[in-house]
Amino acid sequence: MSRESLTASLTGHRWSQRTPPPEQLAWARQQGLSPVAASVLAPRVPPSASPRWLRPDLDVVLSHSPFAMRHMDRTIDRLRKALRDRERIFVVTDYDVDGTTSSLILQHALHLAGGGAADLAWHIPDRFTEGYGFRPVAAEKAKELGCGLVITADIGVRDHDAITRARELGLDVLVCDHHLPAEASVPEHATAVLCPPQSGCAYPNPALAACGVSLKVAQALLEKHPKRERLLRSFLKLAAIGTVADVVDLATEENRAIVALGLQELSSGRHSPGLTALLEVAGVLGRPLRADDLGFRVGPRINAAGRLEQANAVVELLNERNPSRARDRARALDRVNTDRKALQQRLEAAVLKQVGSPPPPFVVVWGDEDLESDSPWHRGIAGIVASRVREQVHRPVAVITVTGDQARGSIRSTPGIHAVHALDSTAELLYRYGGHPAAAGFSLESRHLPAFAQRLQSWAAAQGAGNTLPEHVFDCDVSPRALSRDLFRELSELGPFGKGNPSPLLRLSDVSITNISPMSDGKHVRFQVGGHKAVWWRGGQWLSELRNAHSVDLLVELEENTWKGRTSLQLKVEDVRLG
Repeated sequence: MSRESLTASLTGHRWSQRTPPPEQLAWARQQGLSPVAASVLAPRVPPSASPRWLRPDLDVVLSHSPFAMRHMDRTIDRLRKALRDRERIFVVTDYDVDGTTSSLILQHALHLAGGGAADLAWHIPDRFTEGYGFRPVAAEKAKELGCGLVITADIGVRDHDAITRARELGLDVLVCDHHLPAEASVPEHATAVLCPPQSGCAYPNPALAACGVSLKVAQALLEKHPKRERLLRSFLKLAAIGTVADVVDLATEENRAIVALGLQELSSGRHSPGLTALLEVAGVLGRPLRADDLGFRVGPRINAAGRLEQANAVVELLNERNPSRARDRARALDRVNTDRKALQQRLEAAVLKQVGSPPPPFVVVWGDEDLESDSPWHRGIAGIVASRVREQVHRPVAVITVTGDQARGSIRSTPGIHAVHALDSTAELLYRYGGHPAAAGFSLESRHLPAFAQRLQSWAAAQGAGNTLPEHVFDCDVSPRALSRDLFRELSELGPFGKGNPSPLLRLSDVSITNISPMSDGKHVRFQVGGHKAVWWRGGQWLSELRNAHSVDLLVELEENTWKGRTSLQLKVEDVRLG
């Protein structure tokens, strides 16, 4: 990746360009792509990529044998024994999109493998009474319900105490997870642990989300089912939603296939009443879906239940077979999401009021949570607000809610600042913590908050946080004349886009802009570039600079805009640098 000018753009970013290795660029050109599309594709493909990376099909998923995953044979043997013996199985998963889609995949696969006679109970922890993870209270609930086997998804691999408690109660536990920190050990008392990153696992795709691991369980469990391929295609709808929402790597061949095929099925296939109702309230039913639709329309509605209320509502909706009841459940979920957005805006404003200028190396803010009052400080939205504030201040951010003498928080970090390593520097102050480089959660006594904030800020300063400009990485230079609907369609075929395969970002250098005008309440701005419409969301604050500029450099994404039945090419502006 080449480093370009350190001159800051209007948003305060420096720009750099991806520079692919020559052999990957040569491979991309061999795929029959235009020079622009080949330049975009080349840095994204792994060195061992095959043409199937560009054109994924179901064989990509099927060719990754689930039995290459460590403990898969043990898992399937134990599940089949439970089904044969009519043993009650307890499915317990996380309350986010990855967890709820995993629950549904496992439930349906077990019912199908059991000939419709599987004895299942399912449980999703309550964020407010149980907290995150597989907890001892859930193991005790499984015992009370007469279960002999527990299978977790998107939780469990770090929940040693709960699995030990389950073993004490005479329960076997199968873990399906992907949250294993480097060098961490899996629970020794689990009957089997499916977690691709664990030591000794030879599975070729360590970047599966938990719903992807659950999909591989379904693939193995239904190995001899006469309708296996059709069933797996149906499961791919759920796996695609969970994979996109959990922001796992879409540069891997299998994850790309899961999302691409799932989008095809969601766009064209028949759906259950519950899924139909969910897609309808999300405004995406009956049209081709993109990964953005899953990440920004479908996923947030699923997440809203677990953030503000209980994620059980999602499973109940997607298991609903009555169309009328499904519509009612979906509308209720949509109302929760509307409440979530309003609360999120209020908390974001409250957090930004606490942030100084310039921001400290690590932004740490907190407020009192009172679910019975009008307080915006709500633990269910702390993580998403931390993410939004991070985008504005370009620093790692911790948002913490305080209830009496207890505090719980979420971190969203920036490149180069490892969220879990940051928490390691405060470990003796914390009850629990965990996560991955970009995001983490933690809990502590509220009296320790000032010391906690000071330690995080000192640690981040020592790591150099805030000493460099944030960065936009673009793919290649193009001229306005090269922008066309054909190029848009060609670039679209490189999707689905997400982590590891971001939407193509193009640079237009030394161009003139005309017809500059504000939009809406002045937050956004539109203009013309060489005959193309351009929109800069949240760019209204730089309206005067744009009007006074003789020429500019632009970073843009190509998109289609449909208005009154007419579709046209549009440039979505990411950033502007004055000429």
